[in-house]
Amino acid sequence: MKKIIDTFLFSEPHEKEALLIKFILGGSFITEWVIVENEYTFQGEHKGVFAQQVLDSDERFAPFRDRIHLISASLQHPPIDYSRKDIDTQGMDSERRQRSLAQKYIVDKYGHEPDTWVLLSDADESIDFDSFPDNFSFLESKLSSANDGLLQIPRRRFWYDYDNLWNAIRATPIVTVQRLAQATGDMGMGLLRSDYIGAVLEWERTLVFEYSYCYNRENILRKFRTFPHGGMTDEEIVQSMRCNHIPISTFRKKKLDLHHDLWMEKVVLNETNSPRYVRNHLATLRTDVIDSQYSVNRKTDYPHLYNISHRMGFFVKQLGKKILRTFK
Repeated sequence: MKKIIDTFLFSEPHEKEALLIKFILGGSFITEWVIVENEYTFQGEHKGVFAQQVLDSDERFAPFRDRIHLISASLQHPPIDYSRKDIDTQGMDSERRQRSLAQKYIVDKYGHEPDTWVLLSDADESIDFDSFPDNFSFLESKLSSANDGLLQIPRRRFWYDYDNLWNAIRATPIVTVQRLAQATGDMGMGLLRSDYIGAVLEWERTLVFEYSYCYNRENILRKFRTFPHGGMTDEEIVQSMRCNHIPISTFRKKKLDLHHDLWMEKVVLNETNSPRYVRNHLATLRTDVIDSQYSVNRKTDYPHLYNISHRMGFFVKQLGKKILRTFK
């Protein structure tokens, strides 16, 4: 039986429920969770550390405490320089350095065990070994056919609320500890994650679920002020909740259009699109931050997207792109 180590970053107490979901879904199949937290945000603000307090203050974490290793750091990330064009790279380099602080601990402890795999995740990404009894064996079969000690696990994404689906599939990488040991430099482990989180095809069943920004409105705004990708205003974040789409940053000169992967939708949860624990506890987990009239708000706030000429023009452009991809 393969060992799975789940390593991830933790920021502030509002991530508590997502953290608990991660532990419950991983259950006895996770050998160890390795948490890295830092006194500073990715945008250079001092905030302190909170993970130990969160773990000790709630008895729901008791069954998992003996398999949690906490690394607390004091890396003073430089504030993002918004006069430069690489604002996302600046923030992500801070994230990569912080994430890589777990690399030595994991390699030193498990480097001699060839059947140990390391899930490079986030606090709001959970691998689900709880919903179906054969999920672990399903993953083992995938790992057996993985090339170069790395596998990209497709990740189903929920944003702002636990039943608010963003249907843009991304990956969470899992690597052998030997592959992890080969990552060099102070961002090595971080790059190993960020280089392999892009779009992938879904598997026949979903194993990893993401619950990003599933907090109250105040903490959603806080998260956006502190995460690696700066340059979004509170107004832009609030607007994204009003019309249920991803945040559109004017600073980045982004524009909203009809692209499917820009919009999110409320969905009915079932056993194929969600973990059992989330379905059973949805009533208490709900954030209710999405405006219930978001479909109406879209037509009110973005009327130009819904006129016939724009919709036809968008359809023709997308069809043209599809034809070009077919002949490449």
